Amino acid sequence: MFGLKDMEKVVYGGKVLEKESGRYTFFRMTKKQYDYFESEENVRFRNRMMCTAGICLDFFTDAESVSFDYEVYGMADRDIVQLDICQNGVLTGGLSEKPGIHTAGHLCHVIDRDTCRWNRITIWLPYMSRIALKNVQLSQGAAFRSLTEGTPDGSFAGIIRKKLLCYGDSITQGYDALHPSQSYAVRLAGFFDLELWNAGLSGYIFDEKLLDRDLPFSPDIVTVAFGTNDWNWAETKEQALHNAERYFDKVIKMYSGCRILYISPLWRGDTAVPTKAGGFRPFCIALLRAAEERGLEIADGYLAAPHREEALADGILHPNDGGMSCYSEYLARALLNGRPVMDLFSGWSPEGY
Repeated sequence: MFGLKDMEKVVYGGKVLEKESGRYTFFRMTKKQYDYFESEENVRFRNRMMCTAGICLDFFTDAESVSFDYEVYGMADRDIVQLDICQNGVLTGGLSEKPGIHTAGHLCHVIDRDTCRWNRITIWLPYMSRIALKNVQLSQGAAFRSLTEGTPDGSFAGIIRKKLLCYGDSITQGYDALHPSQSYAVRLAGFFDLELWNAGLSGYIFDEKLLDRDLPFSPDIVTVAFGTNDWNWAETKEQALHNAERYFDKVIKMYSGCRILYISPLWRGDTAVPTKAGGFRPFCIALLRAAEERGLEIADGYLAAPHREEALADGILHPNDGGMSCYSEYLARALLNGRPVMDLFSGWSPEGY
């Protein structure tokens, strides 16, 4: 049976708390961030913050199975029960119900031992809800090792990973991948085996006041992916750009020495009619320019995923698993290729659109 100290050794992307009777819950934001949304009209943001996006249990084990009791609760905006279990990076089990029917139960996952004694098991918690785990245990007589320890037989060396922190809106949080392991943040981290902390908040915008220096995570790489909600909500393009610039400036101060990548909004299916912020594409390019002027790396989200409704789970905005796959591969190339430049937009003018 895993105790609190065991859980603390294997939980990544957030913090774990032991509640009554050995019940474990998880959180990924600071108290200051939770308390930021006190008004009744903004309580939805607090609920989304409490979802366990990007949090996982990750460890090496010689077990034949892993089992636990679970309770899924506090669903944000979708009626879905989700939890993924990966063996050596491959999705092999878990929960996936849409609509969610079994919000509580017991799960016993059999581990394939055909090829090796030790395996790396990663359990990705839901990004759309909260979850509590209890009675987390391995098959009788089995052992586990943390990622930094490695395995006794040397089949897995101990690893100290670089750290990736992702800020953004609903798409960063994971909406609407069916599987939490298929969200772009998780997949991007997986390309390079980075330790992930997902600070995405569904529905939100550039707001430098929500950034908290006390977030218990010291990243090597920071991604920022706001803009699509700003385009919807902003009273003017100028106000939205001002908010973005303040956000960029604070991120630069907070994460001096880190690689910082700004990702502009993905294509969406409802941009035919301009908002108060103007046309969608000119707005996105203005955000890219503002980021580059401050020395940030940039990635043009408009080029990141298919401009097709079938790549979007809702047909309008949120990528499905396939769309997330394209998005994450694009970002992996951006990180591998170094700092993108704005040469693509040389000679560009709003009149050209």
